[in-house]
Amino acid sequence: MSASVLTWLLAATTVFWCVGLYNRLMRLRARGLDALGSVEKNLRVYISLVDAQFPNEEGSFIPLVWADLARYVQSIDAHCKAARGAPLAAAQLQGLGQIVDAIEREWARISEQAENLEQPPLSDAMQKLWQEAALKVRTARGGFNQIVDRYNEALHQFPASMVVDMMGFKPAGNL
Repeated sequence: MSASVLTWLLAATTVFWCVGLYNRLMRLRARGLDALGSVEKNLRVYISLVDAQFPNEEGSFIPLVWADLARYVQSIDAHCKAARGAPLAAAQLQGLGQIVDAIEREWARISEQAENLEQPPLSDAMQKLWQEAALKVRTARGGFNQIVDRYNEALHQFPASMVVDMMGFKPAGNL
């Protein structure tokens, strides 16, 4: 075989391999963005639960014990928008993850205070709805993190790791 035929075969193989790699990484990134959408959809349930508990009516107020939780829940939209604006960027996802963690901590604190009767008890319906929403958020978050881990593994596999930067792919962050 002549050198030019080998060169063309090598070039064609390299191009097809790069196209395949690019398509694989794009599919993984798209799955990650879909999973992020699922997390966002489930986080919006928190917003509706807080709004149902404390409707935005003139003269209404949020009890002090709920203030931090309401503030965290209200920041969900901004953090989700930032995460969508920079797809799978670690900093934005870390901020969203911190908000989710803070919401879980605040809910645990409120529930504990209600059990100690320092606070009027939470309705059973509210507790059940919140627990269902929290379970869905944790499940969606876990699925998202698994997909992101697969994406990051694909970025670091040899020989893909040699060309992913040139293709514009960056490691994603977990929630």
